[in-house]
Amino acid sequence: MIRKYLYASFVGCFLFCLSASAQTTNHAAYSLFVVNFAKYASWPQAGTDFKIAVLGKSKIYEELLKSTANKNVNGQPYKVSQIESASEIGDAQIVFIPDNKSSNLDEVVKATAGKSIMIVTEREGLAKKGADFSFLIIDNKLRFDINSSDLEKRNIKVASSLVSIANSSM
Repeated sequence: MIRKYLYASFVGCFLFCLSASAQTTNHAAYSLFVVNFAKYASWPQAGTDFKIAVLGKSKIYEELLKSTANKNVNGQPYKVSQIESASEIGDAQIVFIPDNKSSNLDEVVKATAGKSIMIVTEREGLAKKGADFSFLIIDNKLRFDINSSDLEKRNIKVASSLVSIANSSM
C-alpha cells in the first residue's frame, strides 16, 4: 500500500517536473527529484538523520530546505547542509553537485570512493563520468540519467520503478 502511494507520488512529481523549461533552471523540480531519489533508494547504514549535502552555493539548497522541512525518509528526518569542498561530505547519504561546481565531480568521486554516498549532478552527461544521477532537458522536459553500475558499487539499491523512468541507465 505504501509502495503504491510512494510510486504514485514519484510519478506525479516526475510528470509535474517534466514541464521544466530549458531556459530557466527549476530548482524546485531538482529538489523534488532529489527527495524522491532518497525515497526510492536504500542505503546499508542508517544514522539518526538522512543527510543531503549541497556543494557550493546554489538555489537548490533553499529548495531542499523547503521540501524536506518537517519530513523524513524511512523514519529519518532530513538534514540539508551546504558544503564548500568534498572534504566536508562526511556521512551524507546524498551529495548534490550544482552546475557551477561540476568541475569538482572527480574530487567528490574520490572523496566518496568505497562509501554508500549517492552523487547527484545538475549538469547533463555526468552520470557517464562517475555521478549516480545527472539531469538533462529533452524537448523542454526535465529528465535524468542513472548510473546503475556505480550505485551497485556504492551498495545503494534503487527501486526498479525509478530505473524504468530514467532517460538512460548505464
